[in-house]
Amino acid sequence: MVAFDQAKRRRDERIEALLARGYLPKELPPPFTSAAFARNVANFIPHWASYEAGLTAQQRRLYPPISRYARFDMARKGHSRRMLGVPNPVNQYYLTSAIADHQDEFEAICARSPISLTSAQVSLTGNRAVTLPKLSLLSEKRIQSYATARAILQTDVLSFYHAIYTHSIPWALHGKRIAKRNRSTTDPAVYGNRIDALLRGCQDGQTIGIPVGPDSSRIISELILCAIEQQIGADHFARLTAGYRYMDDFFLCFASHVDAEAFLAALREAVLSFDLQLNASKTHIMDALGFNEESWPGDIAQLRLARSTNDQRRDLIRFFSEVIRLSKSWPDESIASFAVRKTSRSLIHRANWDLYEPFLLRIARENSNCLDSVIKILCTYAAAGYPISERIKDFAEGMIEEHAPYNHHYEVVWTLWLCRSLSIRLGERATQLVAKVENSFCACLVLMLRSRALLTGRGAISDWIGTVNEEDLLGEHWMLVYEAGIRKSWKLPGAEAAVSVDPHFRVLRDQRISFFDTAATNVALELPTINQLLEASLGERRSAVLPGTIYVESRTPRRQRRYEKLGEDYGSDDFGWSGFPREDGSLDDDNDFDF
Repeated sequence: MVAFDQAKRRRDERIEALLARGYLPKELPPPFTSAAFARNVANFIPHWASYEAGLTAQQRRLYPPISRYARFDMARKGHSRRMLGVPNPVNQYYLTSAIADHQDEFEAICARSPISLTSAQVSLTGNRAVTLPKLSLLSEKRIQSYATARAILQTDVLSFYHAIYTHSIPWALHGKRIAKRNRSTTDPAVYGNRIDALLRGCQDGQTIGIPVGPDSSRIISELILCAIEQQIGADHFARLTAGYRYMDDFFLCFASHVDAEAFLAALREAVLSFDLQLNASKTHIMDALGFNEESWPGDIAQLRLARSTNDQRRDLIRFFSEVIRLSKSWPDESIASFAVRKTSRSLIHRANWDLYEPFLLRIARENSNCLDSVIKILCTYAAAGYPISERIKDFAEGMIEEHAPYNHHYEVVWTLWLCRSLSIRLGERATQLVAKVENSFCACLVLMLRSRALLTGRGAISDWIGTVNEEDLLGEHWMLVYEAGIRKSWKLPGAEAAVSVDPHFRVLRDQRISFFDTAATNVALELPTINQLLEASLGERRSAVLPGTIYVESRTPRRQRRYEKLGEDYGSDDFGWSGFPREDGSLDDDNDFDF
């Protein structure tokens, strides 16, 4: 009985972790949160279970209903892009629950990999439920691996997440022959079929590809990669002298080119057996002595920002000029993002803010994948009392005009969050452009800005989505329909009625669960002397939301205050260099749920 209780508690903790910190993409601005959803599982699941029990046998076989995930177009390094997916919460819960039922087995399977650095273990603490090691570790790992090797094999799986065949999940867990012979989704002996079906339910029944973003996909992808390794066989792994696999990226070292070629042939066959293929453009076998690490991190590491005001001013010009030069020389790398994060380790003097601010905007315009870092820096300095110039509004409207017509969701949502954070009112043209972006995440922020009088002119979300109904809660815009349906001030025709008649979302509404927190604030960056700066801005007040939408409370001891360090989230492009000197209540009136 004790063992059963412990297993149930561990399962429940994993579900909460995966839903709270592994459901929504980490690239979204602060208002988007699944914490309340995860925290209230025990409250809404009995209602969902009661509804399922009332279905016919045929209906239960098709439960939960198939839905489409919300899309989020994300900027990546080198101006490339990736489409992230946020599944419907009903489907995501049941998929997460099925994974948690077998997580002990999954972690045991993944632990057998001799080369994986990307464990599928669910962590109960940290920023994400399934953590990734920092990219800074890979450089050290490569240096240690190829020191005595003669040949290096580098490759990855072509469009891995988007190419995964969902039926290969039971192949990985039970073997292809067994899985093909028994396709039952209710037989516990082949539980992989159930996970396959639940995953397809998240993506309109599609069998090709899995959503990019949720940590559930991280676990599933790692299981498939471990099964591929098993297929390669111990004899081929015996040829390996060192190396690693970071998700689907392989860096393997051998004593000879012959061994590398033999391993590559075996790897290619194993990947094909799961209906995948290696990326030919990134598959190379090279002489180990011809390999070297990229030089640009070291080039940036040699740059310094001085402590004194005058010297720091000269250093800022030199630093950003060099970063711009390197970015143009290495267009496929995250040089700008790396550099911007490094500047957040130094306190820029107030007298130099007139240089630092425009440099940040210049970098973000050309390298939009660092936009979130730039906005966090701007908001932190605004809270510290630094002057925010009129060029910030020009920057915001320019970003909207450049990215909204192309449905670049990442740039649009972060720019809208910048406007909310700094109380910037967008002009009529920018308002019309953002209102036309057919995306739930953008639309939620548009509706929030509209309720705060931060938009100009007409331009309405309903112009493109029209009048919604219950079926739209199973569609791509489920979040927009639900969030509009539980708020009085978000006018979306049909949304309130749709939520009221849906057996799942009605329960979430009754439990006061939201995926968009209009009271969200930013977290200040951990700059040198940040405590003194924020306290000076706070003045005689006990607490306040400072400019930049950063909440500060004087009664909170300094050591207990929460600050963010850019580049410390998992898998970040932080190369481990520290060359610069180092030293809940509702907060706004927009959280008007119609519960």
